[in-house]
Amino acid sequence: MKKRSLLLTRGSLAVLLVIALSVTAFIGWKLSNDQVVKAPAEIEDYLFWEAKELTDFKLTAADNRTLGPNELKGKWSFIFFGYTHCPDVCPLTLMVLGQAFKILEKNPAVFPEVQGIFVSVDPKRDTPESLKEYVSYFNGRFIGVTGSTAELDDFSRQMSAMYTIHPKEAGQSDDTYLVTHNSTVFLVDPQGRLHGRFPPPQTPKEIAEVFMKIRMFYNERSNKRWGVF
Repeated sequence: MKKRSLLLTRGSLAVLLVIALSVTAFIGWKLSNDQVVKAPAEIEDYLFWEAKELTDFKLTAADNRTLGPNELKGKWSFIFFGYTHCPDVCPLTLMVLGQAFKILEKNPAVFPEVQGIFVSVDPKRDTPESLKEYVSYFNGRFIGVTGSTAELDDFSRQMSAMYTIHPKEAGQSDDTYLVTHNSTVFLVDPQGRLHGRFPPPQTPKEIAEVFMKIRMFYNERSNKRWGVF
């Protein structure tokens, strides 16, 4: 009787071992398959090699609203850094992005998924209230945010967005200084990860069409990853 029980135990262990090895092999195959999936050539240059998780941050918008990681999740976020006193790059880029949003607006299944965020790196002159008014000229769905120097430095480093506030020139007032900043539009995916970017110069059609392809590729990969479970 004991001998038979021992045989059954060994048989059960053998079955469990086979199952464990099969599961391990399947997971390895699945991960390997995910890693070799390449983006289509037409969007490859717009995507980062690997989506980057963003750590906790907090920026301030008008009406006592804040922007943090949770506000990025569930939507595609187009993020641009600049300042309202910018004489050229900022208004031009926001105009282009606003026109791209008008193109996306024609697709009712897609448009609710997107949001535009303008991050002012000039908190001395740009308040959350003035930012709200400024971005509304370009699109009513845009959000304007800013924060302390430390908060802006932390967030901009995570996004790989560089900026420099220059000292005022001799004989000029304290409010006439310039700010050098990145002119790239960054794309954060619905998981709140830095996913891609649109380098300058941009056109509304380019941004809209490339984004649609990025979104399609993202959804296809997500469905492939979870469809077998």
